[in-house]
Amino acid sequence: MHKLNKIIITKEEDFEALATAWRALETKVSYLLPFQTYDWNRSWWKVFAHESFFHKNELAICAVYDADQLVAVMPLMNTHVGLHYFFLYRYVRPFGGDPNLTELRVPLSLPKYAEQVLQLWEELTRCETFGLTEFQIIGAKAPADHFIQNNEALFPLTDRTIPNFVLSLGKDWNSFKSGLKRNIKESLRRCYNAPKRDGLEINFRVAQGCTSIRQLLPVFYTLHGARASAKDTIEHPDYFSHPRHKALLESLLESPFADRICLFCLELNGKIVAMRLAFNMGDELYLYYSGYDLDYAQYSVMTTLVAEAMQWAIGQKIDRVNLSIGEDVSKTRWGPAVINYVEYQCVKNKAWRRLIGHQIFRMRKIRNQRSAALNPACETKTG
Repeated sequence: MHKLNKIIITKEEDFEALATAWRALETKVSYLLPFQTYDWNRSWWKVFAHESFFHKNELAICAVYDADQLVAVMPLMNTHVGLHYFFLYRYVRPFGGDPNLTELRVPLSLPKYAEQVLQLWEELTRCETFGLTEFQIIGAKAPADHFIQNNEALFPLTDRTIPNFVLSLGKDWNSFKSGLKRNIKESLRRCYNAPKRDGLEINFRVAQGCTSIRQLLPVFYTLHGARASAKDTIEHPDYFSHPRHKALLESLLESPFADRICLFCLELNGKIVAMRLAFNMGDELYLYYSGYDLDYAQYSVMTTLVAEAMQWAIGQKIDRVNLSIGEDVSKTRWGPAVINYVEYQCVKNKAWRRLIGHQIFRMRKIRNQRSAALNPACETKTG
């Protein structure tokens, strides 16, 4: 193996120049997540990077090369609180500190370089100057846990396990369905029989391409908002109530990532009653946010829509469906495999840094709880 060359990208023009190599790396990685792609991260930075007099976000993208080949990239942002060159507090974290729009923020890496990517965090701690720096490390749980437990330079203030549910589809729908648990088989039977019994014709269609999807987005936003208002079910905020959150989707539609976006639509007697955004990642379909008409909730239209999306994926020869993160029965009843990730909030392992870090983290948690209580749609990840 050649000696690795590690570059920290801090300029916009260098970020843009990384596009070709980053996209080439995407084609070599199995289990590619939408949030690891160049286009997602470029769109995210355009929409969410912001600054004020005492608050500045800077690029700190770690690119790792083996000879002249890009083998790993870790999109980080360096947030200064205080004056730019005399900051009191600094926060180094992955892109995606948004209201759960970027669901998984793990580095993109060829498997054999994953350990070297984790070691980058130790190197970043050596760049610390005046003030306190907090580091947010996100990665696959087992290697990240091992790294933290065996690295005395970093002290974890807190950690959070993030379960991701992935379902293998098989070669055809009937074989896949035969392997499901009895309760989901019965649920699927009711989903299709109940509307027909009431004289409602089921139709499933897929919108693809920038123009088709953009035309349907207002309907999607309406149904997503309706889902957020639903009672007696798992609570979800209206993630697209803020113009900036809609701007992220618009930016993605204007990028090459648009070719990956699907908008699944379920119609009853010609009326759209349920929708779900998804991303076709080649061998995996990532199911993103959804919405449905509450007047048709009795027909379990979201279950029907997911079943239709799975059948479509099998027809497209897609191997897996990623049911996204968060443990709830709408995912676990399908019998998926679980891939665990972990998020650590760390400071350098010094007594005064641990003390101040704990206090800052506690205050930020209180602030986020109050903000979420006032406006649930603005609920953010820790940090």
